[in-house]
Amino acid sequence: MDVTELIKTFVILVAVIDPIGNIPVYISLTAHKTDAEHKSIALKTSFTAVILLAASFFLGKHIIIFFGIEMSAFKLIGGLFLVYISFTMLSNTKNSYLYSEDNLEEDISLMPLTFPLFIGPAAISIVIIQSDEISNWTGKIISLFEFVLIGILIWLTLRLSKLILNSLSKTGTKFIHQIMGLLLGSLAIGMIAEELKILLPGLS
Repeated sequence: MDVTELIKTFVILVAVIDPIGNIPVYISLTAHKTDAEHKSIALKTSFTAVILLAASFFLGKHIIIFFGIEMSAFKLIGGLFLVYISFTMLSNTKNSYLYSEDNLEEDISLMPLTFPLFIGPAAISIVIIQSDEISNWTGKIISLFEFVLIGILIWLTLRLSKLILNSLSKTGTKFIHQIMGLLLGSLAIGMIAEELKILLPGLS
């Protein structure tokens, strides 16, 4: 995997995780938390996000193989799922179905913040696909560094969530959310086209 592909994967991950677009959900989940609780939640969420991404990277491919699923088929389904996520972002239909109001008094850093709000099935699919395309340890270490950057980005976004929302307003946040959706959709279509060429050589 070359540097361009690593950068593209990182951009796709940021678009899927969409830290800015998820700020309103985070604020609604933590409306009654103290500042100390905010700090703790932000740190736990960013840390567990890195752990979940790394675990998916190193174990996900083996789980796919165990169930006898072809990676090309998995990549195609992953691309289609990313198109769906992109559509929900563009149409602004991604909402609070990710969490239950009954669990808001519990520790929300792992669920629903880390999973499925930030690191959901789409992000996990991307990481598994990335792991299949990297065979050398240099690429793996770079990927781990990317996951750490993602964790730092999540932490900064959560810590500065109120400032960001006040600066951008809900309209600005929605605009960035939809730009991320547009970018994600474009990259996902490219991924689907590449896998179709492998599964159906006659198309190329």
